Amino acid sequence: MTRTPTTPTLPSILAAIASQAAAVTGILYYFGWAYSRAFFGYFGVDVNMLSYSTQDYVLRSLNGAFYPATITLFVVVVLVSVWQLPELHAIRSRRPRRTLRRWVAAISATGSLLLTVVLLAMLLPFNLGTGTIVLPLLLIVGAALLGYAGVLRRRYPIWLRTVRQRRIRPERTAWVHVQSFGLVALIALGYLWAVGAAADRQGHADAQHAEAAHFVDRPSVLIFSKERLAIEGSGATVGEITAPNEKYRFVYSGLWLLARTSDRYFLIPQRWAVARDRVFILRDSDDLRIDIARNP
Repeated sequence: MTRTPTTPTLPSILAAIASQAAAVTGILYYFGWAYSRAFFGYFGVDVNMLSYSTQDYVLRSLNGAFYPATITLFVVVVLVSVWQLPELHAIRSRRPRRTLRRWVAAISATGSLLLTVVLLAMLLPFNLGTGTIVLPLLLIVGAALLGYAGVLRRRYPIWLRTVRQRRIRPERTAWVHVQSFGLVALIALGYLWAVGAAADRQGHADAQHAEAAHFVDRPSVLIFSKERLAIEGSGATVGEITAPNEKYRFVYSGLWLLARTSDRYFLIPQRWAVARDRVFILRDSDDLRIDIARNP
């Protein structure tokens, strides 16, 4: 009896779209959090002090995630283009079975070698010297190669089994599902690892670039205060207001706005340098007036 293919219903389509949107949002959130942690961590600020929301992290990830997302889509297009290369090469060769066996053996050996390298690098005090982005990429490629080898084995069981192997009982479906789930989980973990490593590197690099460029993209800040504040640093200056009947007695200049929350301002002196200057945190209150101006 032939089954008639069912037409997807609107609820099923909406559920699929919602699940994909949730996955993308989760990846963007993780990228934004890792980026913010690395960027503000360069200045000694714990990202948890900023109290960013999920929307804040997602928005902060859009510019930085564009490059990794483009590379991911490019790799997917390339993989789709070369997906059937081993099969086509085997079919066009004089000995298709032997050719396909060699392809599967080479793919399996390469995948196992890459996963072994990742495992040893994680267990041993071994540094690749090229950044943490290498290990997650090796994990993704290794798991993907093993999964592809398994797909070829299940697609061409007669070609890839010798006469002796054909007498062996075929793999159980449950075991195949467990293997597939494990490889998919490794690929997903590797991708999250790679995204986090890329965001961490980019956040650290952007913080270094901002310091080298003297924070030209940050707004300047003037602080008017009733009392003297413990604000000092490279470029920060303080002046005293002596005019009568003035509410504020001191004015601080030479400061950049690093970040702002609902009740706090994170300020740095204009010539801030790592391991030398501090970040000043001011709570919004009636004793302060904070003016923000565009950096000329």
